[in-house]
Amino acid sequence: MAPPTFPSLPGITFPVKRTPQWSGAQNDSLSGKRVRTSYYSYPKWLYEVQFNFLRTAAAYLEWQQLAGFINQMNGQAGLFLYNDPNDNTASVQTFGTGDGSSTTFQLVRTLGSFIEPVFFPDTPIPTVRVNAVATGAYTVSTTGQIVFTVAPPNGATLDWTGTFKWGCRFDMDEFEFANFATQLFEMRSLKFSSEKLT
Repeated sequence: MAPPTFPSLPGITFPVKRTPQWSGAQNDSLSGKRVRTSYYSYPKWLYEVQFNFLRTAAAYLEWQQLAGFINQMNGQAGLFLYNDPNDNTASVQTFGTGDGSSTTFQLVRTLGSFIEPVFFPDTPIPTVRVNAVATGAYTVSTTGQIVFTVAPPNGATLDWTGTFKWGCRFDMDEFEFANFATQLFEMRSLKFSSEKLT
């Protein structure tokens, strides 16, 4: 069963901050030469959103929806899906090359020249192709792996087209809502980050 999806609410305001976070180490030799090592193969994405208004009137229930979702996640504990409107689509995205024996391949997406895994594709996936021929002879794992019924032939190009979401957790356990008018709340900062599954 897929994790719940972060609610789409009209009061969200710009800017929505999205920051790639890497982790590594640095060592400087006596000669001054620097050596840098990265611990991550792909970044965590840090998000910060603001809500200018969250209505509580019966016709809207936006504050109730967001507060209820946060409580459903038990603060930082729960994993949820976030639909980033600027980074949620793959189009004819290569995700592997067949070797004649492997049947399992992780979905990925390209951002510029950087390739990153996709763990939560929206299903059903519209198109999965082997050597540019669409196939339905596969299943999708709970972490975005395509498992083919029969191993793709050696040298076969595998690609997919579809949409996806980001698995995230809240970065805090306290959430401040400000009740600035009758039946109106705001939230100045809500921080969460993508979850690294591998």
